[in-house]
Amino acid sequence: MNLTICSMPSFFSLLLIALAACSGQETHSRAQEHLPNGEGEAQQRSSIIPNPPENYLAFAFYNLENLFDTEDDPTNSGDDEFTPNGTNNFTEERLERKMANLARAIRAMNEYRGPDLLGVCEIENRRVLEILTQEYLPKGTYSIVHAESPDTRGIDVGILYRAAELKHVRTTMHTVDLGTGRPTRDIMEATFQRQGKTFTVLVNHWPSRLGGEEESEPRRVAAAETAVRIIDSLRAIDPNADIVMMGDFNDEPNNRSIHDVLDARAYSGSGTFGHRMVNTAAPVQEEGAIGSYFYKKDWEVIDQILLSPGVLDDSGLVLYETAETVFAPSFLRDRKGKTNAEFGPPFRTYREDFFIGGTSDHFAVVLRVGWK
Repeated sequence: MNLTICSMPSFFSLLLIALAACSGQETHSRAQEHLPNGEGEAQQRSSIIPNPPENYLAFAFYNLENLFDTEDDPTNSGDDEFTPNGTNNFTEERLERKMANLARAIRAMNEYRGPDLLGVCEIENRRVLEILTQEYLPKGTYSIVHAESPDTRGIDVGILYRAAELKHVRTTMHTVDLGTGRPTRDIMEATFQRQGKTFTVLVNHWPSRLGGEEESEPRRVAAAETAVRIIDSLRAIDPNADIVMMGDFNDEPNNRSIHDVLDARAYSGSGTFGHRMVNTAAPVQEEGAIGSYFYKKDWEVIDQILLSPGVLDDSGLVLYETAETVFAPSFLRDRKGKTNAEFGPPFRTYREDFFIGGTSDHFAVVLRVGWK
């Protein structure tokens, strides 16, 4: 009996050491599990250019799938269904669950360090971002860039950025004229500074494919043409301007709006590049193993991060990874979703009108961009 009592401290010490070792292994495993087929490390390395810079920023984009508050805004008929008495019965408890899910996902990005800058879309207003950053994410970590868009559903784009790393200088909102009289989301142009150097982030949420892909294509072409004007005006001032363009484009890298109008293409990481934008989503589409959105049993790469050729110089933002990563850890997958994929599609908040308690119908995309 006495021998057992005396050996207890030693036993617990060994147990704590073992748990610490297991915890470290689990953290590494979780950081890689968002890459498919159990080959996370190999796929991650293959996208990194030779001799990468030691310092980088983690950029991410996430469609938050109808992040509404529960209050009925009398000026916005688009929020009626997302109220306690609306068709979705969107209560405070359901909002709290969605917020907790989103915060868990954001914290887990960038190998559990969180992104340095996160572009978002499908948010009702600034208030939902304030709730997310002040009540669910580490307090004081993220600041907000937001402006109201004229979208008929009342959904906006925005940015969360790490205030300790980045200084927000200004924001300009650009109207997208669809030529139909129907308003859509503005393109957000946000300028940031870091260590005395400037870069621009463009956040997009282009018109959907409602009515059919071919019939709706002119609306996304109009959005692409607006983006081209913004990019070209920035590069006219500085040909080496550092521009990060991100969003839910509702088109894939090989569609006309992205491939032809925007002239965004994949880059191998070496040699010259003669196009307007480097599309880090293009290699993901070419691989075909996963996308950011799942529609009719097929993956789509509609959430994309693009970089201006300015990242090919040796100052400010510099090319680090040539392919974005689709962030799809197991806790964001719908294990019961009907799919022909190797693992579940995004675990969404509602399936039709039924609350299933998921996070979003999109996976986030993450890209590390070097800094010099």
